[in-house]
Amino acid sequence: MTELRALREIPDTDDYGPQDALVVFGELFQRGYANGLVDEAKKRGMKVIYSTVGRRDEANQLRLLSAEEIGEKAQNPLINQALEAGFDLEADSQGRTPVDQLQGLKLSEWDKVKMDWSSLEQSRSFGVKRFRENLELYLNDLRSHLEGCRHVIFLHTMAGGVPRAKIAMPAMNRVFKGFGDRYASSEEFWSTDLGRFCAANFEEVTANTLAHLVELSAPLRQELRAAGGRVSYLAYGYHGTEVLMGSQYRWQSYSPYLQGFAKLKLEEIAQEAWESGTQVTVFNAPEILTNSSSIFLGVEVSLYPLLGALQKEVSEDPKVQALLSKAASLLKEEGALEEVMDYTQKYFESEVIQRWSRFELWPQHNGPEQMALMREASTHLIHLHKDSRELMTAELSELVFRSCGRLMIQEAFAPRQAVWWLGHDIVARTAPQVL
Repeated sequence: MTELRALREIPDTDDYGPQDALVVFGELFQRGYANGLVDEAKKRGMKVIYSTVGRRDEANQLRLLSAEEIGEKAQNPLINQALEAGFDLEADSQGRTPVDQLQGLKLSEWDKVKMDWSSLEQSRSFGVKRFRENLELYLNDLRSHLEGCRHVIFLHTMAGGVPRAKIAMPAMNRVFKGFGDRYASSEEFWSTDLGRFCAANFEEVTANTLAHLVELSAPLRQELRAAGGRVSYLAYGYHGTEVLMGSQYRWQSYSPYLQGFAKLKLEEIAQEAWESGTQVTVFNAPEILTNSSSIFLGVEVSLYPLLGALQKEVSEDPKVQALLSKAASLLKEEGALEEVMDYTQKYFESEVIQRWSRFELWPQHNGPEQMALMREASTHLIHLHKDSRELMTAELSELVFRSCGRLMIQEAFAPRQAVWWLGHDIVARTAPQVL
């Protein structure tokens, strides 16, 4: 998208009930973005239908969940079809997977990897075929759960795609967390065979799964519409977010976010579907700190300006006051809340970070000075807390995914466009409704 289209007003639609369904397309794990939307659906009495990506056995063969595993998840109903996407463990016609090609390599050799692209593309095509076949089975099972539904929302939660090879994560850690002597250029990584493989797998998992869902669910969508129902699709994107700088909300982004190229494709897929008459909306949500996002050095720094947004937008609300008081209580010194906000303000307005906050160039690759400053900011802000294991970013992250969940489900009742940005302004104004 070349234009930032921010959701500024809270949708007032609240006409959901037991005749409506939220279909979670992708497995729901620990607390994160999707949980906020699921919680909102449950509050409204909607039916929530879960799914799974399956599991890999000792031989790396994809399998369904066992009865015991389904019981442990406590997600009912759950459609037990393995919706794992990507092709890193998909064998080619000779029985060799892309991950097999990376066996035995040392970490120091990540930039010298040479992959057999003919084999890799074959694995990719086989992976797509397997995913689409399993998706057809999933949709057939889903049909019986949607009888009589008035409004069905498909929630696309597929993301990630880091190859499950020993060399991949350590190499990416150098890119996402490296500074000083351990700095590694994301641009150089992205141009290697390993980087190109990651890009392809990210695209299959994060973006193309939405295209397959929209295409293959067309018959079901038509059936639901013919019966008087409505169908919409939601997906989680990331494309930077607006945070409070001074008295204005201005766009910034985490760098290097290599998954961003797949997120751009996700936006394109939504736009194409919208133009073809299917209501598919990608919501570019603000950064939060979760188990999966912890790979990104300093991603949590952009959460701190939410404190200022809360003070600006809804400071009189008692629940917001309680949240701000709790945040302040986690800091070593009284009055340090203002220090946190002043520090992050200077950080985002610094010449270095402004060079890495150019919307038209997104997603930008990293630079040594930018990574060093991000590390310094993250370390300083953590040091202001009493306990590094109890940070205010946990509370702020939960507020973000709760607010986003409420905004997304309300907008989904009568969707208006293919891509929205959710900034700290509207997240703050939604806070009194979700705290």
